[in-house]
Amino acid sequence: MDWMNKVIQKYLNYLSDLFFPGNCPVCEKAPYKDGFSYMCLECEDLLAWINKNGCKFCGIPMSGFDFDGLICAACRQDPPRFLKGKCMFLLDQNGKKIIHEIKYHGAKDVLKDLPRWLKRSIPFEEFLRDSVLIPVPLHKKRLKKRGFNQSVWIAHALKKGMGDSVEVSEALIRVRDTPTQTKLNRSQRKRNVKNAFALKAKNSLEHSNKIVLIDDVYTTGATLDACAKVLIDGGFQNVYVATLGHG
Repeated sequence: MDWMNKVIQKYLNYLSDLFFPGNCPVCEKAPYKDGFSYMCLECEDLLAWINKNGCKFCGIPMSGFDFDGLICAACRQDPPRFLKGKCMFLLDQNGKKIIHEIKYHGAKDVLKDLPRWLKRSIPFEEFLRDSVLIPVPLHKKRLKKRGFNQSVWIAHALKKGMGDSVEVSEALIRVRDTPTQTKLNRSQRKRNVKNAFALKAKNSLEHSNKIVLIDDVYTTGATLDACAKVLIDGGFQNVYVATLGHG
């Protein structure tokens, strides 16, 4: 029956694009060229996948080295509270297109490819295993205006790709509607998100859980670190972070 499921999925994808047309984020041609992959496989090859060890906090590759425990200059200068971090690909020209399509165009179907992306970045998949994924929350005003939270989408797409080895919990809330971080420097970003998050009073987390905070990109890590502080202050010690892009 597996072949039949694949045939059904292929035609569902074609119908989806017929009624909700989109484009491959990289080359901007029609998606589902092969019937299954939203993004062209050739374009997928162009992404700067991160497969080697780098900075243990932000995950950025460090040229010439391939062992765990290295720390980049930015993270040495301002060490985050979380234990470790991983990113899937670099935010070069093509990586930025992926994030832009998801975050600003609401192209959720791009994330249908995420289970296959996990096979492109094996350390990322191993990093997430046996954890609770907590997406970085949006403030209710921002969520109402945008209509979606891409970090929630990413967390659930990861869950779909990894199955029972991970769980998703929206255990954090954003209590302050902070301005966008886009044009702020590192210190301004930290001040901007200070005390912006809180742990929900009712949640299913246990202090022994391995928690991985999920966001779309890692820039300075200020937002993720603010979320990590809330969890650590709440008694959770095994706090990690993971994002799709780094840049």
